[in-house]
Parts: sequence; structure tokens; C-alpha cells
Amino acid sequence: MEDGLSEGSLQKQNTYVIKLFDRSVDLAQFNENTPLYPICRAWMRNNPTVREEPRSPSPLQPSAPEDEELAEVLNGKSQDIYRLPSPLPCPINDAGERVNLRIPSPQPNTEGSLNMSLPPESFPATSDLISSNMKRWKKIRQRWKEASHRNQLRYSESMKILKEMFERQ
Repeated sequence: MEDGLSEGSLQKQNTYVIKLFDRSVDLAQFNENTPLYPICRAWMRNNPTVREEPRSPSPLQPSAPEDEELAEVLNGKSQDIYRLPSPLPCPINDAGERVNLRIPSPQPNTEGSLNMSLPPESFPATSDLISSNMKRWKKIRQRWKEASHRNQLRYSESMKILKEMFERQ
């Protein structure tokens, strides 16, 4: 008590309480690099007088080389899996760029474009337009499904591990 200040009054001096939606949080206990999650937890707790204690980082998982870990999992020896293998790399096109397997190549429109400068009597019937568009969009949807399937094949090793984990239960 050198300057006549008690510990309680010192704590009250270093507070910056914000009230938001009928809940309060003392922002002075956090520095500017604090993640948003602990601040939200303190706000949910709604007790600005209680200081948030710094949490220690979670312990590191035992590190094993990925190849050994993957071999143990596939042989059924390992029970603890800390990470899944990386997906297979995307193929590379002739220009040396990676091909995005999620997006199929565009479906060319084989129908001619509709000429709006012609008289309305020469336009095709509405049912014909809907029918041709439905056929085209069904092909487009099928191409997207195929592209999705090709992309999921990159993750086949991970899916095997997850399937084995699920079947073990």
C-alpha cells in the first residue's frame, strides 16, 4: 500500500466495461492480440469483475511420421489417429497450371441463340424452349456430379481410414 491504493481500487482503475445486449465484459483484461473467442466467453459469463485467466496451450500430439502412422492405421494396429493423409495433388494441364477438379468444363450450347429481332410468330414455342433447356441443364448437373466424384477420389485414403474407424465402433 505504497500510494494508499488497495488492490481492489487498482483493479477498478484498470477496467473498461462494455455493456452489449444486457451483458457486460471488461475489455481491459484483454490485449489487442486476444482472439475473439475468449472475449465472447467473458461476455457470455456476464461478470465483468472476474478476470479471465490465461489458458495454457493444448499439449502437442505425439508426432509420428505420416508414412508410419498411415501404415499402422491401414494395418489396423493404431487406435489413435491425429491427422489424415493429405489428398492426392490436382492434375496439371498443358500450361503447367493445376486443374480444379471441382469445376467441370463448360457445357457448350449446341442450340442456336434466340434472335430477338425476328417477329414473335417465328419464335419457338415456350414448351420447346423449356424442354431444350431442361435437357441441357440435366447434362450440366450430371457433369457437376461427375466433377465432384473425381475430386472426392483424391481423398480416398482418408475415406478408408474414416470408414475403418466407423466400422470399429
